[in-house]
This record gives sequence, structure tokens and C-alpha cells, in this order.
Amino acid sequence: MPLFGWVDAEVVAVFIPIVAVLGGVFIAVTAVVMNGRRKELEHRERILALEKGVALPTEVAVEGERPKHSGRRANGLVMTGIGLALTIALWAEEGAEGGLWGLIPLFIGIGLLVAGSLDKREWEAQQRRTNSLK
Repeated sequence: MPLFGWVDAEVVAVFIPIVAVLGGVFIAVTAVVMNGRRKELEHRERILALEKGVALPTEVAVEGERPKHSGRRANGLVMTGIGLALTIALWAEEGAEGGLWGLIPLFIGIGLLVAGSLDKREWEAQQRRTNSLK
């Protein structure tokens, strides 16, 4: 007997979008709270430095800041993989008509990959201009 054999497929189908929405809200709230705490700690650090008479750095160094293209490239690879898997699965299960639905995330992923490569070219050109001015 399955562990949750008493749960009908309709009940699971109702709870999947509910859990997905609540999970997204939870992630967003957590990100906002963590960002607020980070800013609060930075503010406290600056106040302590001012109270002790320590000179404040004029430029705040951002650690671990990644260029925009790296995130788009990663998201594009994930979305392309999801789209490809969905296309193959739906094509095998429902035929050509069902497989067409998997093309939507596939082309979104390809678009993100293209946008990431364009952002990378622009970022590299900007780095070259910055380095040539020094």
C-alpha cells in the first residue's frame, strides 16, 4: 500500500499550485528580510566606525557581484533543459500536438541564452573600454 494511498489525484492537483505559490511567496519574503538585515548590519558598522572616529571607506566594495550575463546563461540552460525534456515527454505521450507545448519553455531558454551572450559581449566591450582608459 502506498504511503499516501488515501489521497486522490484531484486533491494533489489542487495542492500543487497552492504549494507553488506559497513557496514563491516564502522565498520572496525571505529574500526581503535577509536583504534588510544585511543593510541593517552595514548601517550599524558605519555608526560604530563613526563613533570610534575610524575613517569610513569612500567606496563600498561589492563582494561577489557577478555580471548579468552569467545569471541569464544559467537560467537559459535550465529553461532549455526543462523545455527539451517536456517536449520529448509530451511528444512520446501525446504525439506531435502535445509535444508542441514543450517548445514554449524551450524557446524561452534559447532566448535567455541569446540574451546572456549579448550581455556578455556588451560587458566585455565595457571592460575593454574601462581598461583602455586606465
